[in-house]
Amino acid sequence: MSITKKILIKRLKGKLNIDFLFSNGEVIHSKMIFIRLIKKPGAGVYLSGVSVPKKLFRRAIDRNRIKRQMRFALDKLDHQKLFEGSGMLIFKSDKKPLIKELIYDVDSLFSCIKNN
Repeated sequence: MSITKKILIKRLKGKLNIDFLFSNGEVIHSKMIFIRLIKKPGAGVYLSGVSVPKKLFRRAIDRNRIKRQMRFALDKLDHQKLFEGSGMLIFKSDKKPLIKELIYDVDSLFSCIKNN
């Protein structure tokens, strides 16, 4: 019988942490989003950030809605697929997503990360 450790999801904060992630992190793409990530085994926590470029969605209402949907999709994710470290989900499509599509895309992205 294996004991699975539940990984906590916390917010990625601080300019130094985000700059370090963008300068040293690896990138994995999916259909609508991509993730910059750094794995830190043994941390027991996943630091998460979400971003929607202003270039794609000029209205703040649209950007904030997509960010809320991405955080919801991350919460719905099975904790077995999370990794210990930090990552930033960045939306790259120019169309407003449906929540089902976003959940599926985040799930497939994290299962791809777990397999690597």
